[in-house]
Amino acid sequence: MSGKSLPMLSKSRFGAGLQCFKRLHLESYSRELADPIDPSQQAVFDSGNAVGELARKRFPEGRLIDEPFYAHARGEATTSKAIADPNVPSIYEAAFTFEEIRVRVDVLRRNDGNDFDLIEVKSSTKVKPEHIPDAAIQLHVVEGSGIPIRNVFLMHIDNSYIYEDGPYDLDKLFHMEDITDQAQAILSSIPDSVASMWEVLHQSEAPEIEIGSQCTRPYQCSFYMYCRRDLPEHHIEQLPRTRPELVEKLHAADIDDIRDIPSGFPSLSATQERVRNAVVTGEPYVGPELAESLSQLTYPLHFLDFETFNPALPAYPGTRPYQVIPFQWSLHVQDSAGNVEHVPFLHDGDGDPREAFVTSLLDAIGPAGTIVVYSAYEQTMMKGLAKLFPRYEERLLALCDRLLDLLVVVRAHYYHPDFHGSYSIKAVLPALVPDLTYSNLDIQDGALASVFFAEMIAPDTTEPERKRIRNALLEYCAMDTMAMVRLLAVLLSQDQPAPR
Repeated sequence: MSGKSLPMLSKSRFGAGLQCFKRLHLESYSRELADPIDPSQQAVFDSGNAVGELARKRFPEGRLIDEPFYAHARGEATTSKAIADPNVPSIYEAAFTFEEIRVRVDVLRRNDGNDFDLIEVKSSTKVKPEHIPDAAIQLHVVEGSGIPIRNVFLMHIDNSYIYEDGPYDLDKLFHMEDITDQAQAILSSIPDSVASMWEVLHQSEAPEIEIGSQCTRPYQCSFYMYCRRDLPEHHIEQLPRTRPELVEKLHAADIDDIRDIPSGFPSLSATQERVRNAVVTGEPYVGPELAESLSQLTYPLHFLDFETFNPALPAYPGTRPYQVIPFQWSLHVQDSAGNVEHVPFLHDGDGDPREAFVTSLLDAIGPAGTIVVYSAYEQTMMKGLAKLFPRYEERLLALCDRLLDLLVVVRAHYYHPDFHGSYSIKAVLPALVPDLTYSNLDIQDGALASVFFAEMIAPDTTEPERKRIRNALLEYCAMDTMAMVRLLAVLLSQDQPAPR
């Protein structure tokens, strides 16, 4: 390949190649084009690293190959010494190279004989299809390096484990699943897959590949936005619930812009036709039943939003891995005269926040009036809390009976061309309430709120930083409920009768 040295393959590049050859090429030669890693993505990576480090304690007295990934040759030398020492029961991050493919193995466990078990650690709660080739490429390289492997295991989190207190019970927190047969079953396909990847890597330019389902499966590609940089403003992927058959018909007609879809195009659903018409005319769709869907609103209106987090490693006794824990709510209350009052709750002390979350919420919401939410999330959470705290069950379920999901209303009865195929409040708000924006907030979405909360309650967080995060969380959650106040006002202005 002219002008560029051919890179080695790795476990991650092999996975990238299985997902998309264009991604493989870009990962290898053009990393600067990757989408920025936002704090919530970084938190996922950090959580995975924390799980991996904890998993090593399942295999005590092992030896860590702590040479960095860029010092792979040194790592291999240290690995060879550890393998040769029968007193080393396990090796963490063992380094191997075979056929120009480099891998680092999470855990290599020595058996009684001369062979080892290969253990891949994942922070997921089950074995996923994409984990098998991940383990298989390691098996290919390790056995190719002359190290006999008896079994291949996928060690993942067991989300049935209930944390009691103190140190985690690692035998219960982690589950070892034997995937030897699955990994061996695809070993024979690896040489062909690798050969195809080398062919791609010999090319001077990344292959041209149409965007499609591979952009998000099994993971969102790190070049997702880069590959969409030249798409039309209203690309056909913005059509809701688009099936592959429709995409094929549109491509066959050389159409990639919604504005170019002729009226009555075959296979468009009624909703897709509605979106197409709004984009073509530049005018929002206002459904004839919008008025009826809002006619049952009763004052005072309560605009409610929850924030939650779900740590991989349980934070509170009695909780499970990835259990969703609510820690914050925001409530804007609007009376019939249009006056609006804001009431917030944010748990920032020690201990489980859930009961204080419930009692403060029940105290804040009055006995009458519609409770407006944006998604079914709040209802799901309240029903779960009702089961957890039977003494509050009746009152929590009574709140559920008063809910109006504004997302359901918008999705069924309204579409603006500037939604660009999304009904998320972050997409709807700029189109309908452009003067209200999240862009100047330190926290701009719920995923980041979860990350910040975990940081706020961490024991090593300084008091000034804790205070800064608290203010940012309060500001963000208040924006979510104020957004609903303003959004409902816009919908009610569409020649609608006023609520009762």
